[in-house]
Amino acid sequence: MRRIPLFLVLLLAGILGTTAQAAEFRFPDKLPEHPRLFLTKQREAEMKQGMQTDEFLAQLVEKLIAKADGTKGEPTTDYQIPDGLRLLGQSRRSLERTTALAFAYRMTGEKEYADAAIEEMLAVCRFSDWNPKHYLDVGEMATAVGIGYDWLYDVIPAKDRDEIRAAIVKHAMNTGLSVYEGNGWWARAHNNWNEVCNAGLTIGALAIADDEPQLAEKIVGYAIASMPNGLSAYKPDGAYPEGPIYWGYGASFTGLILKVLDDVFQDDFGLLESPGLSVTGDYFMGIVGPNYRSFNYADGSEWADSSPMMFALSTFYDRPDYAVWIREFVQRQNRYASGRLAVFHAIWYNPAGTEADSAKTPLAQKFSGIQDVCTMRTAWNDPNAAFLGFKGGNNRANHGHLDIGSFVYEVNGIRWAVDLGIDDYNLPGYFGRQRWDYFRLNTWSHNTLLIGGKNQNLEADCKITQFVGSGARLGFGPSTTHMLLEQDTIASAWVDMTDAYKGQASTAYRYATLYRDGSVVIEDFLNGITEPVRWGMMTQATIELDGKTATLTQGDQKVRIELVSDYAEKFEITSAKPPTEAENQNNGFSMLTTTATPKEGGHGQVVLHVLIRP
Repeated sequence: MRRIPLFLVLLLAGILGTTAQAAEFRFPDKLPEHPRLFLTKQREAEMKQGMQTDEFLAQLVEKLIAKADGTKGEPTTDYQIPDGLRLLGQSRRSLERTTALAFAYRMTGEKEYADAAIEEMLAVCRFSDWNPKHYLDVGEMATAVGIGYDWLYDVIPAKDRDEIRAAIVKHAMNTGLSVYEGNGWWARAHNNWNEVCNAGLTIGALAIADDEPQLAEKIVGYAIASMPNGLSAYKPDGAYPEGPIYWGYGASFTGLILKVLDDVFQDDFGLLESPGLSVTGDYFMGIVGPNYRSFNYADGSEWADSSPMMFALSTFYDRPDYAVWIREFVQRQNRYASGRLAVFHAIWYNPAGTEADSAKTPLAQKFSGIQDVCTMRTAWNDPNAAFLGFKGGNNRANHGHLDIGSFVYEVNGIRWAVDLGIDDYNLPGYFGRQRWDYFRLNTWSHNTLLIGGKNQNLEADCKITQFVGSGARLGFGPSTTHMLLEQDTIASAWVDMTDAYKGQASTAYRYATLYRDGSVVIEDFLNGITEPVRWGMMTQATIELDGKTATLTQGDQKVRIELVSDYAEKFEITSAKPPTEAENQNNGFSMLTTTATPKEGGHGQVVLHVLIRP
């Protein structure tokens, strides 16, 4: 892959945070023939050859074709904006249908797949628009139609090609050019919007570049110049500030634009040098637990997606451990054909790596950036391993919750301490003034401290200030080391939460330690306390209480939780019901809580130690 240094891309872009003048970018004299995007004739031949000896790849393709069999008889996508804002659900449906059907045609030669895909493309191309007021909708629809147009170019009737191409110009390229030329917000954004919109427009432009070379050239030039803004989210060490669900979204579309640039130009234009991008796969592997439930802080869902970006990253950066991990993910979770970008599991498939490569990946890692997080586990590739996710964070982060100090914990295949995650984006003021009224988003629902019934400081920015590996344990005061030996630790982390409790405590520190036997210790040290402190842990387990001990049961598995503190008398069970009926009612969830108060004459000090034993 030929590379232009990143500093030249930034020079082209001007000051980071703005878009470039696309006039500086020029296509080569001759573009590759169709299909030129992802599933080239060479890649098609390689896959068909590889299927003869690679059982995993053969199974991938077989299940993707079966998916196309299930979708070819479905009605075409229609124009629906059910919430008055987003066409996105329909864009995603069209992307999933078009790629599945076009892929099946390319792998089998059976024209019924191509006919169904062409019918789908014509249906969405006849929409009045692709909803540019919510530009993600355009980005995903342009991805769908651009890929379908390119992969099926030779079998699309000429008049239909003309209609599809005209729709890409009208609905995507013209509207996108207006955003670029106006320096619109998503072109400058440091989040998934930038990645998705730039990727979709690039794919659409390159699909029809033969017939619209000048317009396509402008679009691609602007997109390359804009992408460093979106990619800045991964610095310094690959963590994604919006959480794991948005890592899967943004990173997958980053994979699309990087791969398509390589396919067409054999160049990444310096984008692969973006700080943190080379190790962002470590973040995704680390943030996903032993049973593929993510540490779903922020607006996230618990179950992780099997992003094909991991195959792309394994190739870009020679990381065979990424390829091993995502193959195991797909197999164990039967995600062969899951998701609207599922075909890229096969197209970007990398057979490299062994279990020995996986063994080199650290069991505990800390990730910095806007949201400081760390994860610890007792083993890789063991569904019964213990897993602890723990965070500092910035309460102003996009999609963030008021959850500094929160944690999730699982062992023996069960998630015991859970984060409720996302609620309905269509709730009034979800991204506005009412955001912190909602239970799932505010401090009340998270596995952290609640002081005097108040939310954390909305402006707080708290770091994991210390993180140590095996054989060391952070913490002080009446220690739990009489119960657990320091040399048996996997890792220990310390968050200074003082800023989160500004006006509620003079200092606030939380320590989290995972031990090799799967036990966890959460320790809190606070000063300047004048109101009750509630310690909380959300769970789906059945809870049995016995003073300072709680036994949690799910199925035939149990964990025992012990409160080691003179500042709190007992554990209690608190409802997880939100204050309004419009919110998710959290059926099946409850909180294990205890309430601590400072001792008389104790200068407002509160010390809590909670031990969780499998």
